[in-house]
Amino acid sequence: MIWFALAFLSVIALGLVMPPLLRRPQPANHARDLAVYRDQLKELEADLERGVISAAEAEAARTEIKRRILAVPLAAAPSQSAPSRAAAIAVASAVVAVSLATYLTLGRPTLPSSFFEAKAEREATADEMLAEINQMVERLAAKLKAQPNDAQGWRMLGWSYVQLGRVKEGIDALARAVTLDPENAALRAQYGEALVQDAGGNVTPDALAAFDEALKHDAKDPRARFYKGLSLVQSGKEREALDLWTQVIREAPADADWLPGLRAQAQELATKLKRDPKVTVPQ
Repeated sequence: MIWFALAFLSVIALGLVMPPLLRRPQPANHARDLAVYRDQLKELEADLERGVISAAEAEAARTEIKRRILAVPLAAAPSQSAPSRAAAIAVASAVVAVSLATYLTLGRPTLPSSFFEAKAEREATADEMLAEINQMVERLAAKLKAQPNDAQGWRMLGWSYVQLGRVKEGIDALARAVTLDPENAALRAQYGEALVQDAGGNVTPDALAAFDEALKHDAKDPRARFYKGLSLVQSGKEREALDLWTQVIREAPADADWLPGLRAQAQELATKLKRDPKVTVPQ
């Protein structure tokens, strides 16, 4: 059903938007974001050389900074003012609430206007909004006890758990979804991404296996290909990673939201490898 697909995609979009909004203030533009993160990478390397941090700590921090670089085009605010945490959660709450409410209404494609009016009329705190989201997630969990073969429901529940910081529960739910829909490449890639998040940004063997399975079903899945590249970086095969990422960039739709972030990360890697990023990375 179209309405369900849209609702589900809203939750997936939230997965890309909500964590950056809650983690940090938003710069006015992408360039400023990227400049900040590049400086952080330089400072990180300097700390490593001085022995302030260990190689393992540096790798974990480096991975997190690079993940934030990827999130820049999705998280950056269009206005000059940075949104507050409450405002960020208000946006996130609306996306999750509408998505889950639509799913939980047993086929009703839209919500009454009073739902939105009630939201607009009151100034709910961030904690109240999160409480509402948690309640709706628990309703979905209860629904799945009665309908345990609903792969899309488990997928929605899993990704919602991940965004709420309940990563291990999210992994379990996504694993159920994969069992029910094993040929879904995007689902396998999301499951792998949750494993990476649970491992602090490290592409574990289990996560890598999930990405490999995703690519068996869809050799062009961008999420799986990105993390395959990240795995290569983490194993010291940076040239192979750069080759893979540049191929993904070359084949990506010009309007892909994630493209600017991946291009910036590939350029960073090209510079590290002493290659001209403007020549190496497709523009």
